[in-house]
Amino acid sequence: MHVAYVVGQSTGGLPHYTAELANAVSKHAEVTVLKPDKTSADDLFDDEVEVIDAFKPISVSMPQLYSFEVNPFDFVRGIRSYDNLKLLDELDPDVVHDTSDMFPQVKLYAAKHNVGERWPFVVTRHEVALDRFSLSRPPVFVEEAMLAALPDVHESQYIVHSHKQKAALSTHGIDDDIIEVIPHGAYEVFGTHEDVDVDVDPNSLLFFGHIVPPKGLDTLAAAMPLIMREIPDVKLMVAGEGNLPRKLKRLQKNHPENVEVHNYYLPNDEVKNLFGRAEIVVAPYRSQGGTKGHSGAVSTAFSFGKPIVASTAGEFREQVQESGAGRVAPPEDPEKLAAVLIDVLQNDEKRATMRENSLRMAERLSWSSIADQHLDLYERLAGRQHATHSPTASK
Repeated sequence: MHVAYVVGQSTGGLPHYTAELANAVSKHAEVTVLKPDKTSADDLFDDEVEVIDAFKPISVSMPQLYSFEVNPFDFVRGIRSYDNLKLLDELDPDVVHDTSDMFPQVKLYAAKHNVGERWPFVVTRHEVALDRFSLSRPPVFVEEAMLAALPDVHESQYIVHSHKQKAALSTHGIDDDIIEVIPHGAYEVFGTHEDVDVDVDPNSLLFFGHIVPPKGLDTLAAAMPLIMREIPDVKLMVAGEGNLPRKLKRLQKNHPENVEVHNYYLPNDEVKNLFGRAEIVVAPYRSQGGTKGHSGAVSTAFSFGKPIVASTAGEFREQVQESGAGRVAPPEDPEKLAAVLIDVLQNDEKRATMRENSLRMAERLSWSSIADQHLDLYERLAGRQHATHSPTASK
């Protein structure tokens, strides 16, 4: 079995996701990764994985899209570089898998090179919009409009991370039979609870990830003064690239002892230390008519055995509260978020139980288990392709 992975983004969590999956699958199959020549996961691929720097970075991250800080020359050069999907001719894998949502440039050149007709073509959708053309998230609207305007590609299979996502994707006209539900693995690329060599900061909260409006950092900033009334030494650690909300800037100016900001894309070692220091990981996402089958922050929190407080957006109720790894609160409700965080911070026994359940989730979502589910799918698709193109089938 030879699997070729295609990476459509150079920054953020998608390269990390690809590295985790490729490394795990490479224990059982030949793996090649076609990726931009510079990504956030360049040092994470195992030696068993053949890595080809096939594309130029498009230099567009989610924070850049929300702030309209896009270099048009890099953008065009990056898009055109995906013509290098023609390298699949030489590789001739058994399965081609785009692990990064099939961005417009991948769809454009996959159609040009007939990828879906020549090999089983798998696409992982990490987030599925219920309303593809909603104006509530302009970058998503633009992306969906571009995808709709491009030539169709024959996809053999879609992968989503939850049954809610499957139901949402089926409303896009995708047949249920070609939508497979495989959970998102618990990130280990930053380390695990066994790798931590720093002490937990008492009463510390960690917000980790791209700082964009849908992540709800403004709600957490608004909750902080309410928490500080009950727990004066609470500390909010914010780590990620993007524009800081005004509420957070004001809070940092007035209460610098309660706020610690790392406003840049963090190297992997810094990520490990911040998760090690955190008492609770917070994911206060807004609900914007989409289905979020995972969160990089939540996936990483599982590996570090951290209690989690999240909103009820997407699948967080099932992943966090029903698993026992944490609690949830309604989106965009600072008062209820503050009440939940105060309750968890003040209850040592609850946090201990949440830590245990968070580690159980990491075990359940291990990449070896996730790889096995992918390999089963690849083998079915490759077998189907072989049967379709065999001499007997053609008679």
